[in-house]
Amino acid sequence: MADVLAEQEKKGGSAPSSAHSEPLQSDLEARRASNTTPLDVLEKIRETDEAHPINWSLWKKWGVITVYCLLQVYVTMTSTMYVSVETFIQERFPSTTQVVTLGQSMFIIGTAVGPVFLGPLSDLGGRKWVYVGSILVYAIFNIGCALAYNLPMLIIFCFLVGVAGSTALSNVAGTIVDLFGAQDGAGQPMALFVLSSNYGASIGSPIGEWIGINSSMGWRWIFYMNIIWGGAFALVMCFMPETLPSVVIARAVKKRDTHDPNAEIVAAELTKVNVFQEIRFVLTMALRIMFTEPIVIFLGFYNGFAYGLLFLYLDGVFAVFVDNNGLSYVGASLSYLNFCVGVTCMFIFVPVQTYLFRKDRIKHGKHRPEARFLTSLVTVWLFPVTLFWFAFTSNGHTSYWSPIVAGGVLGFCDPLLWLGMLNYLGDTYSNVAGSAVAAFLIPSFLIAAAMCHAGVAMFENMSSTWAFATLAFISLGLVALVYILYFFGPLLRRRSKLATVY
Repeated sequence: MADVLAEQEKKGGSAPSSAHSEPLQSDLEARRASNTTPLDVLEKIRETDEAHPINWSLWKKWGVITVYCLLQVYVTMTSTMYVSVETFIQERFPSTTQVVTLGQSMFIIGTAVGPVFLGPLSDLGGRKWVYVGSILVYAIFNIGCALAYNLPMLIIFCFLVGVAGSTALSNVAGTIVDLFGAQDGAGQPMALFVLSSNYGASIGSPIGEWIGINSSMGWRWIFYMNIIWGGAFALVMCFMPETLPSVVIARAVKKRDTHDPNAEIVAAELTKVNVFQEIRFVLTMALRIMFTEPIVIFLGFYNGFAYGLLFLYLDGVFAVFVDNNGLSYVGASLSYLNFCVGVTCMFIFVPVQTYLFRKDRIKHGKHRPEARFLTSLVTVWLFPVTLFWFAFTSNGHTSYWSPIVAGGVLGFCDPLLWLGMLNYLGDTYSNVAGSAVAAFLIPSFLIAAAMCHAGVAMFENMSSTWAFATLAFISLGLVALVYILYFFGPLLRRRSKLATVY
C-alpha cells in the first residue's frame, strides 16, 4: 500500500481522498440495501405512524371487518353443506361413505395448503388483491364441482376450492390485526371473526339439507350458489380499501399524505427488497413459523382437535337425533344451530375478557399476550364437561333438548378458546400476522380433515355415547395446554426470533 501511495505522489497525485472513496461507500450501501428482506421492512412498521390503518376511524374499520366476516360465512358454509348432501352424492356416484367423505376432507386439506403461500403473499403484497383473486378463483373452481361427472373429479375440485377459499380464514384474521393490533378492544372484532366462522359452519348444514331434498334443485346447487355468491363478493371486494400497514404507509408517503419520518423509512425500505427475496418470503415464511415457533405448532394441534370436533359433532348429529331420538334429517340438521346460540353468547361475553385484559395491562404496565386467556382458564373446563354431558344424554332415553343444550354450551367455550388463540397470535406475531395465522391453520386443518374420516369410523363402530365420551376423555389432556401457555408463554416468546417483545 505504501508503494502505491509513493507511486501516486511521484505522478503528482495524492492518496485516495474521502471524495474518491465515495463510490466505494455507495457500492457498499447498495450491497447492504440489496440484502434488505421483507421481514426487515415489516419490523420497522410502528402503530404510531399517522398513516397506519390502526388510526382509521372506528366505523371504517368495523365496516371493513364486517364485509370480510360475511365472506368467511360464505366460504365456511361449503364444508358443512357438503356433509348434508353426501347421501345424495353417494346415490349419484355409488361408493363407500369414507370415499364420499373425501370431498369434505380434501376441502379442509385445501384450506390448510392455501395459507402456506397466500398468507405470506398477503403480508407482503397486500391483502386486498389476494382476497379478490382467490375468491374469483374459488368461484371458478366451484364450476368444476357443479359439473363433476364422476367422484374423483368432484373430490379434486373440492380440494382446489379449499385452497382458493382459505383466504377467508387466514387473511381475515390478519386484516383484523392490521386494523386493531394489540389494542385492548381487539378482542371484539376478532370475536366477530370467530362468530362468523361458526355461523357459516352451523347454517351450512340445514341449507345443504334443504337444497338436497329440493327436487327442483339437487346437490349440485350448493356449488352453483357458491359461483353466484363468489362472483358478487369478488366484485364488492374490488372497492374495499387496502389494510396491510406497509402498503398503506408507502402509498401515503407517495401521495405526500404523511410526513412521518418512520413512514418515509418504511416506504424507502420497500423499494430495496428484490423480487427473489419476495418469492422466498412468500414460499417459506408460513412453514418457517410452523416449524420453528413452538407456540404456533402447539396451538395449531390444539385447534385441530377443537375444529375437527365440529365435524365429528356433525357426523354424530344424525346418529343422535335421527336414530336415537326419531327426528327428521332436516330437524337433525337444524339442531346444529345450537352452535349459533353458543357463539352468540360468546360474542356478548367478550367484553368481560376485554375488561380483564385491560386491568392486567394496567397492573403490569404493558401488554401481556397471555392475558388473552384469562377467561379461558375457567371456561376451558367446559370443553370436556359438555362432551361428557352430550355423550351420556344422547342415547334417546332423555329429552333430545339435553344434548342440544350441551352442544350450545360447547358452542360457547370452544370458540372462546379459539378467540384467545387468535388474539394471542396477533399480539405475538403482529408484523407477520397473516403468515402466523396461516402456520397456525396448517396443522389445524390437517387434523380436522383426518377427524372427518375418524368420525365416520367411530359412529359406524361405536355407539354415539362412547364415541363422544372418547372425545371427552381426549379433551381432558388438552385442557393443560392453556395453563402451560399462560404460565410459560413469556419464556417461549423470549426464545422466539419472530415474536413481538412487550
